[in-house]
Amino acid sequence: MKIQTEAGQEYQLLYKIYQILQAAADRLAAFAGRVEAIRGGFPEIAVMLIYAAAHLGMAAFHEPFFDEAEAWQIARCVSLKTLIFETTHYEGHPPLWHLILMPLAKAGAPYELSMTLVSLVFMGVSVFLILRYAPFPRIVRLLLPFTYFYFYQYGVISRVYCVMVLEFVLLAMAYKRRNEKPGRYVAVLMLLCMTTAYGLVVAGGLALVWLWEIWDRKGLRGLVGRYGKDRRIWWLGLLLVMAVCVILLIMPRENTYATAEVDDIRNPFWVRLLYMIMILPADVTMTNVYGEHLTLSWAFLQMSTLVSGCIVGALIWFLLLYYGKKKKTVLLCVLPYSIYALFSAAVYVSLHHTGIGLLYLCFWVWATVETERNVQKDGEEIRGKLEMPIKCAAILMGTIALGVSLFWTVASCRLDIDKIYASGREEAKFIKEHHLDQYRMMSAWSVSHDEKGNIQHVDINECDRAVNIAPYFDHNIFMNFNEGKDDRNYVVHIRLTEEETQKTYEVWRKEGAPQVLWMNPDLMTVYGGSVRGADYVLVYQAPAEMIWKAGTDYLESKIYVHRDLLEETGLQKIAIGR
Repeated sequence: MKIQTEAGQEYQLLYKIYQILQAAADRLAAFAGRVEAIRGGFPEIAVMLIYAAAHLGMAAFHEPFFDEAEAWQIARCVSLKTLIFETTHYEGHPPLWHLILMPLAKAGAPYELSMTLVSLVFMGVSVFLILRYAPFPRIVRLLLPFTYFYFYQYGVISRVYCVMVLEFVLLAMAYKRRNEKPGRYVAVLMLLCMTTAYGLVVAGGLALVWLWEIWDRKGLRGLVGRYGKDRRIWWLGLLLVMAVCVILLIMPRENTYATAEVDDIRNPFWVRLLYMIMILPADVTMTNVYGEHLTLSWAFLQMSTLVSGCIVGALIWFLLLYYGKKKKTVLLCVLPYSIYALFSAAVYVSLHHTGIGLLYLCFWVWATVETERNVQKDGEEIRGKLEMPIKCAAILMGTIALGVSLFWTVASCRLDIDKIYASGREEAKFIKEHHLDQYRMMSAWSVSHDEKGNIQHVDINECDRAVNIAPYFDHNIFMNFNEGKDDRNYVVHIRLTEEETQKTYEVWRKEGAPQVLWMNPDLMTVYGGSVRGADYVLVYQAPAEMIWKAGTDYLESKIYVHRDLLEETGLQKIAIGR
């Protein structure tokens, strides 16, 4: 009797919690209804104006970091021939973003303003189309543009992902009529292939889903027998040709830095795949399991956060698949996303790449809402015991996801205003003010060590953060940055052999010892004991904090000059650790 009483009390408690949650969901739905009932387009016009103003306002505070600078420098330095036949093999990205930037970069347009305006154009068009055509509740359409990935990570930070946002929106708009107007749909898929390797694999997944739908309706005999008359097959064939061309463009060379073997990976493949499949949908909406600027292979993932991420991710997947089953779009959800997840886990993924998963799921929701297919009988709605609880859960989780993402936007913008995101702008200002670019400057490069502290490998071409400074000068100011060549004033990602490295060292020695150092280059390896770090004094030191959601990763910027130059430059020594 006691056990039955306790069971009854637990049931009553759960039922009371459900009633509270349902009441909250009803209030949220009622509020959304009131927003929907507002007449006219004033809310949409206000959102467009606020979005543009906020985007431009944040651009005044945001300091572009090395990925933004790298793209600009490539567009500025290389020829079209070099971009197509060389650079893409080392960058690992198709050339679309560089082609967009190239006219501005080569014309000498202002670096930061140009990047901001290009990003605003793509994101502004995306926001307009979302407000005008997205089949979401009005409150969602009004708030979505200000969520973290749509506003800050893929908006304020000017990278190729602003193009991907627009492409996924156009893809959603074209999806419903893909069979009647296949050319429009395939054209967007082709553009998606031209943005990143991730866009390529997602486009491939969407093509496979479409091909399966055609096959499923016609069967193998009908597909083969009528391929010459079905425009969709011809368009898919054209897409395949485009995809093969893109793959050939980005196929890495043997001496590409990205193909180097890496030992002692922290997270094995199964952990990375678990994250990409189960946790990512939660991590781009309401959790922060993976939150540091390292590749997923090296990120610190705690077991407790992995478990919590899996739980939230499982709830999200349950809602997505439940809704997808009703609309018969489960394959559209699962197959392309799984290919994207598998590729990312097996090849490469970093923090900012996770948002691509969110873009795809938003596309899927849009396409699913607009689909006319439904598992219904005689036009009647499915009514089951789980229908109302699931609807309640969807409203509450959707509200939490929007709220958390909006909080991330506010937090990241506040951090960007208060802190230095990347040091390039301030470093360039300091260098120009004291005319340090007139001296022989040397930047630090990548040096990896083993567990005992011994040098394992040296990559003298990997001067990632030094490229932050490059867009602010009309020439290459570093003697060691690709031999000081102006047409190679970016990170080339070419991994030199030991023999090539030693030959480069010899060239540096002939040029003479550097007079100015950016960070701490390995002087001992190059010059032996003839040039020592003790010969240089610290004259500039500033923090840089890369922002992710509501947190930052600390990076430090330092500039040293030779002791003999202190009086000549008018600089003063800064105490170490100041």
